[in-house]
Amino acid sequence: MTVHNQNRIAPERPQAVWPFPEAASVGVPDGPLAVISAALKAAKRHKFVVALWILFCVGVALLYAMTATPLFTATATLLLEPRRQAGSGSPEGSLAPSLDVGRAESELQVLRSERLLSNVFNSLGLANNPEFGTPPSGKAETRRLSLKSLLGIPEPPPPTPEVVQQRQFETFAQQFTVRRVGQSYVVEVAYTSPNADLARRVANAAVSAYLWQSIAAKADAAKNGAEFLQGRVNALSSQARSAAAAVSSGSLPDAPTPDADARVIGAALQPLTPSAPRKTLILGLGLTVGLVGGLLAVALRQALDRRIRTPQDLVQRVGVPCLAVMPDVSRKSVAGRRGPSDLRSATTLWLGNSGFASGIRDLRTSIQLALSSRPGEAETVVALVGCTANSGTSLIGLNLARIIQESGRPVTMIDADVHGSAPRSLTYDFDTWEGTCLADLIEDPARIPGAKLLDYGGIAVLPARLPNTAVNSRVYLGAPSFHKVIEHMRQTGYVILDLPPLSVSAETRAAARRADAVVIVAEAGRTTVDELSDAVNGLRSAGASVIGAILNRV
Repeated sequence: MTVHNQNRIAPERPQAVWPFPEAASVGVPDGPLAVISAALKAAKRHKFVVALWILFCVGVALLYAMTATPLFTATATLLLEPRRQAGSGSPEGSLAPSLDVGRAESELQVLRSERLLSNVFNSLGLANNPEFGTPPSGKAETRRLSLKSLLGIPEPPPPTPEVVQQRQFETFAQQFTVRRVGQSYVVEVAYTSPNADLARRVANAAVSAYLWQSIAAKADAAKNGAEFLQGRVNALSSQARSAAAAVSSGSLPDAPTPDADARVIGAALQPLTPSAPRKTLILGLGLTVGLVGGLLAVALRQALDRRIRTPQDLVQRVGVPCLAVMPDVSRKSVAGRRGPSDLRSATTLWLGNSGFASGIRDLRTSIQLALSSRPGEAETVVALVGCTANSGTSLIGLNLARIIQESGRPVTMIDADVHGSAPRSLTYDFDTWEGTCLADLIEDPARIPGAKLLDYGGIAVLPARLPNTAVNSRVYLGAPSFHKVIEHMRQTGYVILDLPPLSVSAETRAAARRADAVVIVAEAGRTTVDELSDAVNGLRSAGASVIGAILNRV
């Protein structure tokens, strides 16, 4: 151990910064894979929240599927077969030479026409069906008018019976569908309703109405034709009456209708199972929405989250190397908050934790590598600075001192929170000790050579202040006397400087420049990118040698 001049670190000259060798070689993923990787890591970190969201979505979908009104769809099938009219020079009832696509689409529009649907709606008497709504009663209307009158809201005039019937017809038409099967001339006529019998009747009635319109048109043409034949008229009239009766009853014609331009190839049967809601599809949709929504929410939260959680965040978002990763081993009180620990038991408690001990060893190695290019063989002064209060600098510093002391080197730990501006994670036993504290030495530098320190298993600890002792306003961490204290302790061995958090004490920047290496302690999930960036920039602007950061309580 070599004794150096007290003025080795001049107050007016910024200290040289020795770069951490591995800081520039850290591999940082980029591109879409980095985004996907970050989203998956965030989803894994919030797996319980994502799982709860998926269960909620599936539960809502299941609740909807179980409580939704079942709907039944009945489908009747037509085959378009246009036939020649009588007197056209060919045998009656012979098929047309061809049926082009335009003609087929025209027949579909006939099936969708308001005239045909109105015939079905009126023939089945659907205006009085509760499914399509009934006009409000006079009593309810009077109560509604009375309430709006009290609120001063003008009441619109009640709808006329024609408007009510038009709304009922529009509701009916929305449930009616006609579609062509592929490129064939087969047409499916379907109707959906909560009533399975009504769905069957409407589908069959629509097909019968189409047949009746086709036959009635031919009957009119036969009456006006030059080669009028009474038998032909009677046959067409009989078919038309049969089709009209089928429309009113919601069924298919009883008698054959060979003169229609279509042939029924499938009657609408009463559905046995509901066509809606499709429970499997709804549950699958709920699962998909839950999964995709959960991942999107996690990705959005990850994009907006400014807190540091992983060592990669230190490199990618702040630009400082991660010297060590410390697990969360802090003991908690009954109330759930981290309580202070006795200094004498701190090292024996947490160095037994393999993850914590490994992190301390990594920290010691990183500091040695960072200072390997430092000239001279003087003992090192390492400062630990927390971004926020209660970030664990005291516990880390004490365990670092323990590992260094076990390697055969004397260590002194200095608690620099002389003003008590931050809660400490370690407590001291002053019952049987009569010595000095840092505040006394700064206030009276003449006491530095005879300073008595606390001894805990070979580790010398200099407390910041004695309990119930007021600190003079002249005590300042940037004073030359504080520099003398550090240089005196350096003569005895390795020095670990436990500085107050930057968030509660501005004197930390002035004190940090006295150290050979400054390590910032960031608390995972609590320290933000902005706080750490401000800490790094503030310390470096003051001339401190910041070599990296520790991610604590991961």
